[in-house]
Amino acid sequence: MYIHNCPECGKQYSTQEKVNRVKCPYCGAETNVSYADQDQQTASQQWRQYASQAGDAIDSVFNNGPSGKSRGIAGLLALLMGALGLHYFYIGKTNAGILFLLASLLTCGALGVVTQIISIIQAVLFFTSSQQEFEQKWVYSPSNFPLF
Repeated sequence: MYIHNCPECGKQYSTQEKVNRVKCPYCGAETNVSYADQDQQTASQQWRQYASQAGDAIDSVFNNGPSGKSRGIAGLLALLMGALGLHYFYIGKTNAGILFLLASLLTCGALGVVTQIISIIQAVLFFTSSQQEFEQKWVYSPSNFPLF
């Protein structure tokens, strides 16, 4: 099911399948649909639901977000094993993890230094961002290889 918000009347309605254009059943306004926005809306809805349940504990670095991923764990993996791309595997970006792993192993560590420096920068970003920013930028990002 796909949820849509009418830009004319502001009411919410749903469709059963992905369509390029939807018609509001309340006011009849037709709008084009972008499902990248739909995925972002779903992530935002999950975040609001999670935030209302978690309360004050939401700011802890090692708490899991609505995706089940902890920015603290991802940060530690980036610091300790970043050259091997383990933090990418953890957040579900397998292609990036494989790229980091191959860069380190196939070049006998020569590119491992570069990937480790990138991973240290990413670890700092993981630790300093909020859980919501972490999830939007790293976990729910449509990019297969998010860097910074």
